[in-house]
Amino acid sequence: MLLTFRTKLLFSHVALIVAVVALVSFVLERSLAADLEQQRDQRLVEQARGSTEWVSSGRHPERVASRLAAIVQAEVAIFDKTGCIVGSSTDEDDVTDADGRCLPPPLVAEAREVGLGRGARVRGEDRLHDVAVLAADGLVVRLSVSSREIEGPIAAMRRRLAFAAVVAGAAALVLGLFASRLASRPLRSMADQARRIAHGHYDVRFPKLPRDEFGNLADTLAALAKQLEADMLRISRLEATRRDFVANVTHELRTPVAAMQGLAETLLHGDVAADKAQRFTVLLHRHAQRLSALIDSLLRLAELDSGAEEAPPSAPVAVLGIAREVEETLRSRAAESQMEIALDIDERAVARADAGRLEQVLVNLCDNAIKYGKPGGTVTIGARQNGDKTVIFVRDDGEGVAADHLPRLFERFYRVDVGRSREKGGAGLGLSIVKHLVESMEGSVRIESVVGRGTTITVDLPAVT
Repeated sequence: MLLTFRTKLLFSHVALIVAVVALVSFVLERSLAADLEQQRDQRLVEQARGSTEWVSSGRHPERVASRLAAIVQAEVAIFDKTGCIVGSSTDEDDVTDADGRCLPPPLVAEAREVGLGRGARVRGEDRLHDVAVLAADGLVVRLSVSSREIEGPIAAMRRRLAFAAVVAGAAALVLGLFASRLASRPLRSMADQARRIAHGHYDVRFPKLPRDEFGNLADTLAALAKQLEADMLRISRLEATRRDFVANVTHELRTPVAAMQGLAETLLHGDVAADKAQRFTVLLHRHAQRLSALIDSLLRLAELDSGAEEAPPSAPVAVLGIAREVEETLRSRAAESQMEIALDIDERAVARADAGRLEQVLVNLCDNAIKYGKPGGTVTIGARQNGDKTVIFVRDDGEGVAADHLPRLFERFYRVDVGRSREKGGAGLGLSIVKHLVESMEGSVRIESVVGRGTTITVDLPAVT
C-alpha cells in the first residue's frame, strides 16, 4: 500500500509520542522501584537496630519476636550465638547439618562480623528481603518483608502511566492530524504546480509561505518554472529560426540554380545565336558567382556558429592601415556604382583585435554600403579613440532604413527590400557574419539609420590603453 506523506508524517508523529511515553514510563517505573527499595531497606535497618534494645532487655525471645513483628509490620527472627533460632514471629524452623548443628543464613554471620547483614530469599511464590543486626549477648535480630510491599505502589503507578499513555496517544493522534495537514498543504500546492509545469504551463503561483525549507523549495520551483519557460521560448525561437533558415537557404539556392539550369538547357540545344550564347554564358557566370558567394557565406557562418575556428589572439591593430587596405580592395567595386570611399580615421585609433577579422568586418560593411548607398555618393570609413574603446563606423548616404527594421538587420537572410537585395546580389548574410566576428573580438555592433539620409553601422572594440 502506497502511503502519502501526510500519513507517514502522522504515523511518525504518533510513533514518536508513544515511544517517548514508553521510555518515560520505563524510567519512572525503575526509578520508583529503586526509591521504594531504598526506603524499605533503610526502614528495615532502622527498625532492626531499634529492636535490639527489646531483645537485650532479658525478655523471652519468642514473645519479643511476636510483639516486634506486630509493631514493625515485618517478620522477625532472633538467632543465638550458635546460629539457632530462639524466637520467630512465623514459627520458622532451624536449618541443621548432619550432626544436628544449626546452619544460620549467611547474613547472620555477616551481622556478627560487621554489625549489619543484608540478603534476599525466595519462599514459595514470594520473595523476601532480609536485614540482620547484632544485638547484646551475641544475639542477632533479622527483619524480613515481602517484595509485595512495593509491588502494589508500582502496579498502581503502571495503571496511571498506562492511562496517561492512552491520553497522550489520543492527543498525539489529534495533534498529528492537524500538524500533518498543515505541513502537507504547501507540498500539495507545490505538487499541483509541478504537474502544471509538466503539462507546459509555467505561470506557477504559490501561497505565501514562511522562509523555511518549504518556502525555499517553492522559490526554487518557481525559479525552475521561469527558467524552463525561458528555455522553451528560446527553443521555440530557435526552431522558428531554423525553419526560416532552411526556407531561405532553399529559396536562395533555387533561384540561381533554376536560372543556370534554364540557361544551360537552352545552350545545350545548340540553336542559339553567337551573341545570345555569349550573353547566356555571362549570365551563367554571374549566377555561379552568386551561388558561390552564398555557399561561402553559409560555410563561414557555420564555422562561426560551431566554434570550430578558434578566435586568434588579440593584438594592437592600427585601424588606419586596415581601412586603407579595404579602400584599395573595394575601390573598383565602388567605381562601378559611381561611388567613392572616403577615410575619416584618427591615427591614434588602435584596437585590440585580430587584423584579419577586422578587415573582413570592414569589407562586409563597405560592400553592404556600396550596394545600398546612393549612386554617386560616398561611403565613409571612420574611427575614433573613446576612452577604453575604439569606435569604428561605416556610413553611407543612401536611402536609409525605417526604424522598425533596424532590430532585425543582423538576422540571417533578413532583408528590408527582398527584390532590391536580390537584384544587387545580396543574400542577407553579410551583417550576420559581421556580428559574429565583432563579438568574437569581445566587441559590439550597432546600427543607426535615417530614411532619406543614410545609414551608419558602428563597431566598438577594446582599445589599447
